[in-house]
Amino acid sequence: MNGVPYLYVNISALCCYFLLLTAFIAVKKTPTIHHFIVVLLGFTIWTGASVLMRLEIAPGVPFWFTISIMALFSLGFIIYLFVCSFTNKRHPILTFVWALGTIVMLFFTALGYFLSPPNIVETAQGKMFQYDMTWHIAIPYVFLMMIVASMWKIILQTVRENGVRTPGLRAIIFGCIIIGIGNIIQILPGNVFPWDTLSGIVFLCAFVTAMYRKRMFKMTLLVSKNVMLAAVYIVCLTILISFLSPIQGLLGRFLPDDNTVLIASIVVIFSVLLFLVYLISKKLMAVLFVTEEYQNRLITDFSEKASRSLNTDEIVKTLVSAITTGGIGNGNVYICLLEGNYYIPKASSNSLNPLFFTLSKDSPCVTTLKHSEEYLIVEEFRHTTLYRSMWDAEKQVLKDLDLGCIVAMRDGDKIIGLILLSNKERGTAYTYSDVSFLSTLASIASIAIKNAGLYEQMYKEARIDNLTGVYNYRAFVEKVGTDYRLYGKECLSLLNIDIDDFKLYNQLYGTLEGDRMLQRIAEILLHNVGESGTVFRLGGKVFSVLLPLFDGRRSSMLATQIQKQVADINMAPGRTAYKPITLSIGICISPMAASSAKELIENSDLAVYTAKSGGKDRVVLYQSSDKGHKSLARKVEEAIGNTELATDASSSILSALTAAIDAKDHYTFQHSINVARYAAILAAAIDLSDYEISIAYQAGLMHDIGKISIPESILTKKASLTSDEYQVIMGHVLSSIEIIKHLPAMDYLIPAAIAHHERWDGKGYPRGISGEEIPITARCLAIADAFDAMTTQRAYRDKLSVEYACNQLLECAGTQFDPVLAQKFVDLVRAGEIIPTNDSPNGHPAPVLFDKAE
Repeated sequence: MNGVPYLYVNISALCCYFLLLTAFIAVKKTPTIHHFIVVLLGFTIWTGASVLMRLEIAPGVPFWFTISIMALFSLGFIIYLFVCSFTNKRHPILTFVWALGTIVMLFFTALGYFLSPPNIVETAQGKMFQYDMTWHIAIPYVFLMMIVASMWKIILQTVRENGVRTPGLRAIIFGCIIIGIGNIIQILPGNVFPWDTLSGIVFLCAFVTAMYRKRMFKMTLLVSKNVMLAAVYIVCLTILISFLSPIQGLLGRFLPDDNTVLIASIVVIFSVLLFLVYLISKKLMAVLFVTEEYQNRLITDFSEKASRSLNTDEIVKTLVSAITTGGIGNGNVYICLLEGNYYIPKASSNSLNPLFFTLSKDSPCVTTLKHSEEYLIVEEFRHTTLYRSMWDAEKQVLKDLDLGCIVAMRDGDKIIGLILLSNKERGTAYTYSDVSFLSTLASIASIAIKNAGLYEQMYKEARIDNLTGVYNYRAFVEKVGTDYRLYGKECLSLLNIDIDDFKLYNQLYGTLEGDRMLQRIAEILLHNVGESGTVFRLGGKVFSVLLPLFDGRRSSMLATQIQKQVADINMAPGRTAYKPITLSIGICISPMAASSAKELIENSDLAVYTAKSGGKDRVVLYQSSDKGHKSLARKVEEAIGNTELATDASSSILSALTAAIDAKDHYTFQHSINVARYAAILAAAIDLSDYEISIAYQAGLMHDIGKISIPESILTKKASLTSDEYQVIMGHVLSSIEIIKHLPAMDYLIPAAIAHHERWDGKGYPRGISGEEIPITARCLAIADAFDAMTTQRAYRDKLSVEYACNQLLECAGTQFDPVLAQKFVDLVRAGEIIPTNDSPNGHPAPVLFDKAE
């Protein structure tokens, strides 16, 4: 080894090539990485064979010379393939020509036609290898220059298209220039230093830099850091050993001619250098691998959280958190999702960042992502022709957001979202490790967002009315509860919209025309409500609109505007022969007129019923009764008067039905009047609205109308009822509903009438509901019904005393009756506000079952 000058340079180069091979064999393979590994193998074979030749290792100098020169002559074509892959240029014909030419060159090289093995000459500097060159050597050199020229043509073409600042291109140019200079110096007369080998090291390092700047690999590896540390240590040890002779010669000039001192000095220097190499390598490996391990943990955590969520907003926020804590060092992060033809920002790493921009799905930057990689570096994109084709507004978005990198979230060939990242705070470039981390997060997020989108679509479809496209009753129940919690204490308006005589409209013109009219009305509602509220279709002809932060004035104006636009439909050409379409609209405003979501719904229903009973095609704003300004009797009187005089039709129907009850059973007739009065007074006493007082009164008159269908023998029976007879009596509730529901404009009495035999504890009939599930008007009727049943003469017993009846009401409070209303009713009786008809006490018999014969 000592007889070959500068052999340590070749050995050092060989060690470097080995280290690079160890690293690149472990990284993720791409076509460019594959080509670079082949280039590394070519350099390794060339340098390794040269070292073995210089060491005269068997089978001898001619063999290793042939291997070395063949590897050297093949490097031109191998590097050409790498440059083509790196620049994404394809020249099939030229590639075939260079491949065929290289094979021919290698064949004649193996025959020794171009260059013969060197002669070994002993000189003062050591063994020298002299070559006898002939003109034949010019053939492979000319061929290599032709390959180099084609490579330069490809590089210049890339510069014209993307600019000289194309990532890694300047490093490629630098490496090619260096290896060219090294080989030129190598053939100069009198040169003995291996400049070609040294330039080869620089050349490969430049190529590695080029690939790194183009983010084709990351510095961390798939192998363990301990294996990599051992490889680095062995390579450094080999290099140090190869420098043993030069170090020994250098120390010999300054130290005494004493082998002991010389050896000790070399041992100390070697130990210090190896220790420094170990520390530096360990520190470097730790930095590289720790970052990767931390990012891998973030990826795992994000994957687990995203897989558990079916909420797009939650997934997007989790993605932003993972990116900002990933150690990339960027400023701001924006997540945009595709909606229609635009990418809309959904979240940002800073709540103060603007989210008012959009990016078209046809934007050149999106087109670049579709046809290239998973990410786009904005600084590189600025030097492309596609950037110059962007609209000025799109360029301004990139500038205003200071974007440095854009990562695509893909669903197959479709880009469903974009991750926008601003430039790094210190102006450093995004590395392969950065974009690899971001791409992995984007892939996981794409799957999670797709699944969440499918779930949200199914969730929405289950809450959308198929005919009109507005939300359905299921969505209404959920939304009214949510909006009441958010706005109920501030201001929440509910519009209940009923299409007048729509059943008749369907009968006249068919359901197809009716469906078209429903769709047209839904369009009008959506147009007028816009983003201010939510539109629902609750049933066949009933719509509802929730309007957060709308007061009575704004709600009434909107309702009137909707009515006007629906009325305009009737004036359209060709519709003069059709029955006019009108709307009855009831409005309730919380918290002024409703203390719960349930009351908001019920009161808006009452308002729309009032609108319909008042002649239809009206807007009625529900108003709570005025407390303290009217006497109780006057309030009841006005409410009953308003009810009786609302329409002639209603008054006539009530009169006819009460007359029918009187003809069938005079007791039931008088009982109904008493219950109506008692219930109305109780409703007024607890400050229900005039509407609800009217409902209580009318429902009281009608609550026992079903007894028309019960045989007189049961109604007037003096003995106790049998089980079967009691079942017949219980059936009068459903019979009442069957009669009322066929009466025009009086179906609003059904909730109160059907529930007046329900119990507070849920043991009543016919539905078995309990507590506040029972309408408040029905709770008033239940108390009034029981009180009158006890304080009037019955066929099977005498009437009971008022005081006894009051005590029974209080005793059953909380089980049969609403405890608050029961106490209030008793207070009214004892205060003289409620006076039983023909009051004359008759003792206190044993307790009776109130529902026995009512």
